[in-house]
Amino acid sequence: MKKIILLSILFLLTSCQDVGDNRPLLTKSKKKQPIFIVNPNRHLNIAEFWITQLDEADKVIMNQKEIQQFNNTIAHEKGLLNYFKDINKHYTSTWIKSSILKSFNGLKEKVKYFADNSSISSSFYKELKKELNIEGLANKNQKTRYALTITYTNQRIIPTEEVMIKRKNQIYFDRNQNSALDIATPIAILHSSIDGAWHYGIGPTSSGWVRDRDIAFGKKKDILDYLDAKKFIVTTSAKTPLLIKGVYYDYMRMGVKVPYIMSIDDKIMVRVPTRKDNGDLTFTKATVKKSNVHIGYLDYTQQNILSQAFKFLHAPYGWGGMFGEQDCSKFIQEIYATTGLRLPRNSASQSKVGDAKVELNVFDKNPRIQKINRWAKAGVTIFHLKGHIVLYIGKYHGEPFIIHTVWGSSSKHFALGRTAVTSLNFNGYLEKIDRITNITLK
Repeated sequence: MKKIILLSILFLLTSCQDVGDNRPLLTKSKKKQPIFIVNPNRHLNIAEFWITQLDEADKVIMNQKEIQQFNNTIAHEKGLLNYFKDINKHYTSTWIKSSILKSFNGLKEKVKYFADNSSISSSFYKELKKELNIEGLANKNQKTRYALTITYTNQRIIPTEEVMIKRKNQIYFDRNQNSALDIATPIAILHSSIDGAWHYGIGPTSSGWVRDRDIAFGKKKDILDYLDAKKFIVTTSAKTPLLIKGVYYDYMRMGVKVPYIMSIDDKIMVRVPTRKDNGDLTFTKATVKKSNVHIGYLDYTQQNILSQAFKFLHAPYGWGGMFGEQDCSKFIQEIYATTGLRLPRNSASQSKVGDAKVELNVFDKNPRIQKINRWAKAGVTIFHLKGHIVLYIGKYHGEPFIIHTVWGSSSKHFALGRTAVTSLNFNGYLEKIDRITNITLK
């Protein structure tokens, strides 16, 4: 009997550790095909599979004091973040004009089609340039206005909702989409379109145009007091529904921080920004499920980061936050935000944070594996390759594995278009990685 039990246990352990191939399941067809199954080994899609391989999964990597120091370095020394408290009272008209026109001209030069594949005419850009209201920047200095987003809103490169694409049939890559901002995001408003329907401003990690209807204007001190609330919750689900007076209002993506009021049964009451009829800022009580949030930040541990990352598994890819989703860098940003870590918006900037960085562009394949095995730490290490960023989760049969929100098309298969666990050899990433970055102080 004991022998049967031992054999059964051995079977369970080996079946978990040694199942099938680690490559996406594809047929032998020469035709391009979709990826339905990324990992034939089903266990690779479970966070605990990776967490239980770690020696000290619950060890705190950085405490809150160290995290604040980390954030300050990114903001003040590397200039990759904007603190709302550091926003200037005035900005020169010359600088604002230059910033707006640089974005406008860059888009005009590269983007040629609308979503229906029709060509963008020169007259469209000519008329839109009038909306930029450049003539309204006549004064030497522009006084900063302060606002909070009152809902999820798209941040656009130029003030229009039009989907604008570089190549035909690429409606999933709207090149006018700069980013997407969750509710309670602070913005320094520097300029407005002629009709007042759009405002150009500086957000925490990017600048662009937002809809007037999606923000509310307030005093800087009131907004700072709101942002610096001593007791707060942070959203830990991929999407957290927000209810006002028991009615669905919006959802918040992972890592959003709002002030805590009180707990009521299985719900928590919070304060969220809303807008008066005249556009002024006010605050309203709302509720969220306890299971979707955490009071205060999560500890920065390997276990917490991996657990948070796997909550996105199979979530669709959303370029720049399109459709309320996330792309590769926003995925990374949201995960770490749950611990209080504030990472920059794009993949190239994210790869420059932290002090433990290893450049890989001059090495061949074998030393790459050696350096990854030496430096990479699950839940702490991110890998950068041109236009993409991924999170390292551990090794399986000696092969590095990652979780990432990826578009991931190739000559053999259609786009993966979702958050997935893959080998680092997926689409030849191992040869393309140019930097290993550890999210640590040293």
